[in-house]
Amino acid sequence: MESGRSRIMAFSLGAAIGSAVGLILGSLLTYWIGDETIKSLSSKWNRQPDQPNFEKLLQ
Repeated sequence: MESGRSRIMAFSLGAAIGSAVGLILGSLLTYWIGDETIKSLSSKWNRQPDQPNFEKLLQ
């Protein structure tokens, strides 16, 4: 029974460390890329076309 508990603790510790490292690396990557680049990519991604796409309406 003790080995099952230690596996759960190891999993929980790994998940917590992985989450923290991912958050730090994501923040550093965002800082390195720059806020203006993120904004320009976001505006291009969310840009709505001037005319509706009728092919999508027919689906």
